Amino acid sequence: MAQRSVPAPFLTKTYKLVDDPITDDVISWNENGTSFIVWNIADFAKDLLPNYFKHDNFSSFVRQLNTYVTSLFPYFILNPLLIALKVYIPLFCF
Repeated sequence: MAQRSVPAPFLTKTYKLVDDPITDDVISWNENGTSFIVWNIADFAKDLLPNYFKHDNFSSFVRQLNTYVTSLFPYFILNPLLIALKVYIPLFCF
């Protein structure tokens, strides 16, 4: 029987965080459900990150996300300034 690969814990936690309708005022999917938007970086870092990760550092979250995004999309680098301007961040399906 073939063994299925399991997504990295970071990806699973990020998916749960974005997919929770309670957090939609801070972070939510775009209209198509193909990317997500961090609407309020300060609240995201202070209130949500510590619930899912061992830190409240937004830059660390972006660096970790970059690790996964650039492994799938080598020419795409996330820019925290762009996130603050509500530019969509692609999130791959798993």
